[in-house]
Amino acid sequence: MRGLRLPEKKYAYSRGHRMLEIAGIIGLFALLGYVAWRLITGVATVGQGLAVLALVTIGYFVTDFISGFVHWAGDSLGSETMPVLGAHFVKPFRFHHIDQKDITRHDFIETNGNNCILSVLLMLHVAILMPRTPGFFFYYGALMFSIALFTLGTNQFHKWAHNEPQELHPIIRGLQRAGLILSPEHHKTHHTAPFETYYCITHGMLNPLLARARFFRRAEKLVAMVAPDFLYLEERHKFEAARKAAATAADAPTAAAG
Repeated sequence: MRGLRLPEKKYAYSRGHRMLEIAGIIGLFALLGYVAWRLITGVATVGQGLAVLALVTIGYFVTDFISGFVHWAGDSLGSETMPVLGAHFVKPFRFHHIDQKDITRHDFIETNGNNCILSVLLMLHVAILMPRTPGFFFYYGALMFSIALFTLGTNQFHKWAHNEPQELHPIIRGLQRAGLILSPEHHKTHHTAPFETYYCITHGMLNPLLARARFFRRAEKLVAMVAPDFLYLEERHKFEAARKAAATAADAPTAAAG
């Protein structure tokens, strides 16, 4: 394992970025509350209510797909040294494979701040354009509301999947067992070599379907055809090598004592 280079166990998290995350969280909760109120007061019939519920359900699955696509991109594309995205996007994803428990040491702000910032950008135009009565943009707003809501939950669900079960409230464990949010049992597949499947981390229901369709392998082939230098699949081999090196180092004192 000599010569193996691991990502540093630190990545950029400045005070200024934390303040931006706090603003994003406050802004998103305000926008979600406003749009939820518009949805509730705008629905006048049972059919309209069912349509909104259907779109919220669709958003629940769309968010799972988006989480998987973003996760795959963070694991497989670009490098830690690329401008802007390298430090704030790529490096945290790669470091997570070296220290899976790191996310459990983040507070609510650090865990969810970045997702909230992105969701605020998504929800601003909804809050401005959404009509008071049902129509195309009203139902579009319902879908965007659902995506923003479950995007807010995605990193929190991911964090809970890495917590020890006894650390979680029974309600959270119940949701995990029911498959309604990401469970540690389901997510373990992604953290098993060769680390190339089960990327979706909202609830993961789409993972088996995407794996059977070889969706991400096909996406990698497409990237290889268009921008091969942007593909960074050797990261997976580095993850596995790092874990083996850590296991060997942990076993060495035991062997020496014997």
